[in-house]
Amino acid sequence: MSQVVLYGRPGCCLCDDARLLLERLREEIPFELIERDIESDERLLRRFLERIPVVALDGEELFELSIDEAALRARLAARFDDLESERMSLGELTGHGDGDMPPGERLPLGIAARLSRYLQILTQARKMGRETISSQELANYTHVNSTQIRRDLSGFGKFGKRGVGYNVDSLVAQIRKILRTAGQHNIALFGAGHLGRAIASSEIFGDHGFRVVAIFDPAPDKVGEAIGSLTVRHNDEMRAVVDEQEIVVGVLAVPTSAAQDLADDLVAAGVKIIFNYSEALLTVPPEVTVHTSSPAVDLLYALYFYLA
Repeated sequence: MSQVVLYGRPGCCLCDDARLLLERLREEIPFELIERDIESDERLLRRFLERIPVVALDGEELFELSIDEAALRARLAARFDDLESERMSLGELTGHGDGDMPPGERLPLGIAARLSRYLQILTQARKMGRETISSQELANYTHVNSTQIRRDLSGFGKFGKRGVGYNVDSLVAQIRKILRTAGQHNIALFGAGHLGRAIASSEIFGDHGFRVVAIFDPAPDKVGEAIGSLTVRHNDEMRAVVDEQEIVVGVLAVPTSAAQDLADDLVAAGVKIIFNYSEALLTVPPEVTVHTSSPAVDLLYALYFYLA
């Protein structure tokens, strides 16, 4: 369980407000709350006197003077998911060894993220003709500890064999089942520029059961152009095509200035998942999921963790 420490002192109104906020959050997300009176320790008094209240999560100072409730809730939820995924194997989560999640149940975000990464590597391995793969090989490609991988895949024990590894085909099928991505899912792609054309011609979506069935662009010189087997349509046709083709995902490969209006149109059409390649910070209802992909962010991650 995560530990939150509140540094304050008696008579501090801001500290009292922080305590109430933390107690409210603790009703939503379990964590251990420890209060430290800085007046009881000269070192704490010198360190925090001008900054209280100070809130630390698992030893990391996050806030001083005031608390961003939404940001702290997100950090607590992410930490809770990480701890849960470290504590439980997939077999423990599903309650049995076949990897089926009970109806209505959801995986912790940590496990779901790692399974998605494993699936990416396994899919590529299958395309290369591999029949088996070891947990150490998965670790090398994903930078996830091999022990953690074995814990995550313990629900698939019948497919793993010491000295041989996991059967790639079986593992792909089972992970897709767990992630509920089995079957075919239709995508509408917005933007017929260089990025849109690259996405439309890539096999990356098809490898995971997604199919681009429609491409849209408002530019007159692009409407009517052929991209592969598809013809670029005008954005005005989007509503009808979403219904006709049972679109479940909208992919935005458009300028930042156009992204929010398109997101609004997709939400109005009933699309619940938006994959955003623009730099726009999209505002959508709570029931709609937005994933923003940024190569620059991925590069920063690589630089920080692997080149430091």
